[in-house]
Amino acid sequence: MEKQCIVGVDIGSFKVSATVAKVDDNDELIILDSVVLESQGIENGEIININEVASILKECISNLELLIDSPIKEVYLGIPGGICKILDGKGDIGLSKEEEKIEERHIERVLKVSKEDAALNDEEIIDIIPYRYIVDDDIEIKDPIGLKANRLESNTKLVVAKKPMIISRLKVFQSIGINIKALLIQSESSKDMYDETTYFKENTMIIDTGSDISDVAYYEEGILIDTFSIPLGGNIITKDIAFCNNINNKSAESLKKKDIDLSEILISIKKEEDLMQSNIVEQIILARVEEILSLIETKAKERGYEIDSIVLLGGGISLFKGIRELASGIMNKPVYILNPKETLNKPLAINSFGIVKNVYNELKLNNNNNNSNEIQYDKQKEKIDKEDLEFKNARIRKRSNKSFVSKIKKALDGFF
Repeated sequence: MEKQCIVGVDIGSFKVSATVAKVDDNDELIILDSVVLESQGIENGEIININEVASILKECISNLELLIDSPIKEVYLGIPGGICKILDGKGDIGLSKEEEKIEERHIERVLKVSKEDAALNDEEIIDIIPYRYIVDDDIEIKDPIGLKANRLESNTKLVVAKKPMIISRLKVFQSIGINIKALLIQSESSKDMYDETTYFKENTMIIDTGSDISDVAYYEEGILIDTFSIPLGGNIITKDIAFCNNINNKSAESLKKKDIDLSEILISIKKEEDLMQSNIVEQIILARVEEILSLIETKAKERGYEIDSIVLLGGGISLFKGIRELASGIMNKPVYILNPKETLNKPLAINSFGIVKNVYNELKLNNNNNNSNEIQYDKQKEKIDKEDLEFKNARIRKRSNKSFVSKIKKALDGFF
């Protein structure tokens, strides 16, 4: 694997985080450092003030540069699943008699075709996820390269996002002179933080609860099927505590982080013990967490999810003691939780760390598959024209989603 630094950036309503890592001589990932700062200029996943976001992001990157004593010129940016939607795509190409076997160029062609018929309304494709190839109307295979064929079809999932959402993020990075190497939907990066068998063998729902929004992604045997979000997160708990106790949000946040066990509170209530045994803070936290999880469960059922297991992450609710038992009781499914405090020195950097780890794993897979095309980035474009934007996704996974091969072969190479 080519020796390089990998920088992942996550921009949320509560925090901005950046993590940098390097690949050592043994091709191992070494985390160098992370920086986490309080967000400004972003609400509910939407950038409302580009200058404020640019200012805090510049500070974040500058701090990281000081820590590693090296300049940072390009990053991988996580995109929340809640601002994306998943469409079905299908490609179909013929091979000439001279083209005896399927090659990489045929994979690229058929995946390009798969997005051409997508019905987009002020949206752009930011990712193409192939999950099945069909050779000569007969053979279904995940990796068709090398097979003789007259015809090649692809079944894909197209990840799309609203054009203004992407433009605003590109403008932020452009204003501080940082190139975006690739956009990665956040739930894909989160996968590398957990036991991969959870995703590959089961239908899994990932719930990433932040400060203002809870993003949900649904996978069937490792294939991203759907995403949605609800406009509730950890901030609503803080605001309720502040209001009911007549204190400011900072003091309320401190109360929220005290050692509270949700499962014990719930047991006491079910036993009809005196509610005064649980104080108002505990009651608020329990009520809001139940509300968030119940709303997600209802929406998941409406969308037809057939869930085998649930992964809970994000700082909104996943760090409460007893949350696993509570969530499992509400949704009647096994719940997995990664405690970032057990993994990172800076737990709030968990999302940017996930991006870095995801990129590293896929670079390693690309190396193992002798497929090390470099990511291209068009640096000649210096102005973003909102009306003429044409965000072209060249990051296409040439193998199936099962192995995530070629995921980061994406360029932002002509998005305007």
